[in-house]
Amino acid sequence: MTTLPQISLAKLAADATPQQERERLRLACEEYGFFYLEHGIPKEHIAEAIQASRRFFALPQSTKERFGHSAQDVYPATARGYSPLLGEMLHPVAGPDQKEMFDLGIENERDRRPFGGCTLLPDDSLAPGFARSLLALQAVVVTEVVPKLGMALADLLDMEEGWFRRHFNPPTVLQRVIRYPSTGGTAGKHTDNGFFTLLLQEELPTPSLQVWFGGRWVAAPSLPDTLVVNLGDMLQALSDDRFKSTPHQVVHTGPAERISLPFFIYPDIDARLTSRNGMKTFSAAEVMLRNFDSIWETGNGAGRARELQ
Repeated sequence: MTTLPQISLAKLAADATPQQERERLRLACEEYGFFYLEHGIPKEHIAEAIQASRRFFALPQSTKERFGHSAQDVYPATARGYSPLLGEMLHPVAGPDQKEMFDLGIENERDRRPFGGCTLLPDDSLAPGFARSLLALQAVVVTEVVPKLGMALADLLDMEEGWFRRHFNPPTVLQRVIRYPSTGGTAGKHTDNGFFTLLLQEELPTPSLQVWFGGRWVAAPSLPDTLVVNLGDMLQALSDDRFKSTPHQVVHTGPAERISLPFFIYPDIDARLTSRNGMKTFSAAEVMLRNFDSIWETGNGAGRARELQ
């Protein structure tokens, strides 16, 4: 592999999806578990969110920690808010990650289910544009990208008509902003445990994301007007292991800090899903809560991290 496959969201969402694009997507899912997606999100939305996030992370540590996990009125508390450098550990052998981050989700004060509710976010007087730009970006991703890609994947799985809308109405979204410090940012090797992840990266010359492919780590640089998609453990299970949830890590050695904007996409938290052939059945809530317990409570890492030596 010299580069990941590149897929057009517009072609996937066309009334008559070109067979060639569908087959490119199938190959990406079965062989790589990663691909670039030409997305159509306005560049200014992304740039505004990155700059507002950089301003937030530049605030005094004591100010950022006012929005930490202990201040969040959600369950689990670790699903929302600020986490400092060395606050999360994705792989137990690698140790705590050299990154700081802020998590939010679909904001709904009436939703008291796991991973629902509202995030305590800094207002504009403290972090200008932070909440507004992130939520605006979330709205575009959730309405314009997630359904189109999700329905294309459900079609490849040969799920019945309406399957994606039934189980992702609404989706559970874990939106994250990550700051990797210069010359030493890390995220330990892991798999994502959801349906799929959408990653918007700064277009910096030094690649940081690394994908495990062919027995070695392969760099996945940023490409203009694309986001990186990786499949999660839930989707691998729903495909009866035809699709790949591929291990990945971040090693940031560039001279400047890096801002990344991932969206972890899961089914509705109440969903109970069964693969097309009936070989795998699982509860979305149980899978998500077990993963959070592994990361934040038992220290066993994220996704299938324990399988990765």
